[in-house]
Amino acid sequence: MTTKPKEPPARPDAGDNVPVGERAGSIVLRLDALGLDFHAADFPTRFIEFCEANDDCEMEINEAGELVILPMTGLRGNRQETETNIELGLWQRVNGGVNVSQSSRFRLASGAIRGPDAAWFTQERYDAATEEERETVFPGAPDFVVEIRSRTDNLAPLRRKMQLWMDGGTRLGWLIDPSNRHVYVYRAGQPEPELLENPETLDGEDVLPGFSFRVRQYIFDMQ
Repeated sequence: MTTKPKEPPARPDAGDNVPVGERAGSIVLRLDALGLDFHAADFPTRFIEFCEANDDCEMEINEAGELVILPMTGLRGNRQETETNIELGLWQRVNGGVNVSQSSRFRLASGAIRGPDAAWFTQERYDAATEEERETVFPGAPDFVVEIRSRTDNLAPLRRKMQLWMDGGTRLGWLIDPSNRHVYVYRAGQPEPELLENPETLDGEDVLPGFSFRVRQYIFDMQ
C-alpha cells in the first residue's frame, strides 16, 4: 500500500501559490497497489459498499485511480453546506430536477468518482439512469455544482476540481471562497471563471432559472 504525505493546512490567503493536488489534510492511496481497477464496470458499486462499511470517512476516487480520504469539514463548513442545500432544495421542489448534497458521488468519463458540496441535475437524466446508478454512483457530472472552500483548503485543488466538473459536462458552477469573500463562477463554454468579490447574491442563470442564493447571508457572514 502506497500513501502520499498529508499537505499542510493552508493559510486563508494561500490562493494559487500552492502545488496542485488534493485538498489539504487528505490521505491518498494508490488503488493499483491494492490490485483494484477503478475503470471496472462493477467498481462504483464496490466503492459505495466500501464507503458504507467505513461511513466515518468521506472518500472519492481521483482521475489517477487513487482513493482519496477527505478531511472533516468542521462545524461551520458543514453549516455552510447545509444552508446551500436547503436553498437549492427549496428551489428544486418548485422547479423540478434532482438536488443532492455532499454524500452523493458522480462518475466522470476519466473514471474518477467525485462528490460536490451541493449539486443539481435534470429529471430527464435521473429517469434515464439505471436503478443501480441511482443507488450507487451517478454517471456524468451534475448540471450545476457548488464547492465551498473550508478554512484549511488550498484554493488550487478546488479550482482544479471545478474544472474537472466543467470538463465533465457541468453547465454552471460556483466555487465559494468564504475566507476572501470571493466566488468563482464557472460557465460552460467559457475558458476562465468569472471572479465576484463579496457578492450579496448569486444567480442560477439559465441553468436554474429564478434561483437566487444569498451567499453573503448564508456563507460569508455566518458566525
